[in-house]
Amino acid sequence: PWKKWDLLLDAIHRLPENLRPRIQATIWGPVPADSASRQYSEELRAAVLRHGLQSSFRLAGPTAEVAQILSRADWFALPSTNEPCSVALIEALASGVPALVSASGGNIDIVQDGVSGAHFTPDSAESLATRLEDILTGSLHPTPPDQIRASAINRSATVVATRYAAIYRDMLGGRTDPSLKLQV
Repeated sequence: PWKKWDLLLDAIHRLPENLRPRIQATIWGPVPADSASRQYSEELRAAVLRHGLQSSFRLAGPTAEVAQILSRADWFALPSTNEPCSVALIEALASGVPALVSASGGNIDIVQDGVSGAHFTPDSAESLATRLEDILTGSLHPTPPDQIRASAINRSATVVATRYAAIYRDMLGGRTDPSLKLQV
């Protein structure tokens, strides 16, 4: 439930009827085994049927084909509001895919609104629907994929780990303990 896929579903339902068929939102990943997650998944599936959005919204399950999926995507959406640095978001940007994200947490540092993607008001299906409509009508023009990829370079695990290692070395005043090892 904290991923807030229901918000995306609600936003798609709010779109003008003529635009809804142009959206194909596919949610990838397993449903966690806990009862709340299973119940949320069933509620999402029921809402898809209730709103007649079977062609616009689907829960696809787990995949190991992330690169292939992202290569076919026009946009990546992240409706959650409490992720400091989404790995999936970084993967999308590193693949050159613009991202539509809630203006919260690390998203506002990672996605430049109007450049590498777009922001919407957190927890607002209306704001998300407006941004989806902007995308569908061509009002949003993110930078080319190579520039979006470049925006994610400094977010890679290797770069971030190297920066943390430098901070830790500075905190230790240059002293190092040979028993401490940092894997990058």
